Amino acid sequence: MLRLPHSRLLASAILTSQLALGGCQGAEKAKSHDFHPDFTTLLKLPGSETSARAQKKETPTRSILELGEEESLGEQVTRGARIRATVNGEAILEEEVVAAAIQPLMQARTEEEKAEILNAKLQEIIERELLMQDAIARLSKKSGMRFFRELEKIADREFDKQWLYKLMQANKVSDVQVFTRMLKDQGIPIELIRRQWVRNFIAMEYLRSRIDPQLNKIGHLEIVEYYDKHPDQFKVEDKVVWQNIFIANARHPSPEAARQFAESLIARIRQGEDFVRLAKQFDNGDSSLRENALGLGNKRGEIQPVEAEEILFQLKEGEVGPLIANETGYHIVRVLKRTYAGLMPFDDKVQRLIGETLKNKAFQLEMRKIVNELKRHAIIEIATDIR
Repeated sequence: MLRLPHSRLLASAILTSQLALGGCQGAEKAKSHDFHPDFTTLLKLPGSETSARAQKKETPTRSILELGEEESLGEQVTRGARIRATVNGEAILEEEVVAAAIQPLMQARTEEEKAEILNAKLQEIIERELLMQDAIARLSKKSGMRFFRELEKIADREFDKQWLYKLMQANKVSDVQVFTRMLKDQGIPIELIRRQWVRNFIAMEYLRSRIDPQLNKIGHLEIVEYYDKHPDQFKVEDKVVWQNIFIANARHPSPEAARQFAESLIARIRQGEDFVRLAKQFDNGDSSLRENALGLGNKRGEIQPVEAEEILFQLKEGEVGPLIANETGYHIVRVLKRTYAGLMPFDDKVQRLIGETLKNKAFQLEMRKIVNELKRHAIIEIATDIR
């Protein structure tokens, strides 16, 4: 079993490693200017119809991604690493599962939680390996494998950019070799994590190429139908974003003097002077400490001071309200943004939001169909639960 790190180094930054299917944020960048083919085109090449069912009748395809220059997956098997599962004859090692689960394992409190995390991660890796095997089988032609290897290189570079370099920056280390040794000393197997990340990247790019044609069928009619059938999702409450300057009686010779000074500020604001600058210069409260001199509260019942609520909800965007008095002084308020109760307008922003929602749902549905079909024809053997 791999040793987990206990020091504070990397504890927060390692959260950028997303190893589950769908977690590689850079997958959309795979279509780089460095090359032009994509899976959608390559899957149409002659001879790309080989299925996972046919594949498992032959000698299992070797993994095209190695663990690194020092040691390959095959060499780990040779030296007796524990096999957690096999997928059509391909081994998944216990070390791979632990590496993929390293982030949630850091947060687990009990052995039961750790076991659940490891078993869930094992299932994710099994599904990813099924997708990788299917991609390799379909792209077995020479031109397809050239593309596959190019995509592997891009995925490897994206790992450096999105994971390794960000982690180094967060820990203020500039030397890759030094940082790699630091990771190794803390029990973080970077080559295994790299391998998981890269394979997830490729599997998701392959999956996307198969599903994208279905997603492109979602059009304006489907978006309108969703908007009409789910009004509760597009309800908005009365809301106001506002600015505040407080003039305290105690800072002036008398309450009347404080009032006169506050009214002079209102006149200056209405003549075009910058509200935020005046707040920083003259505010006696805490609004000047907040960005844009924002007032407290946005919805009814939340506004502070309570005397300002009724006036704020009567103002339009950009309007400065009348002076608001309370026991300790005077408030000068201006509305920055006003949202009225009702339904969100069916504008471009809402349409994009609905389109993304529909595509995400369709993607998850199609992904499950593809993975379940691959499972149905695969030979999967799983060892007992990790302890």
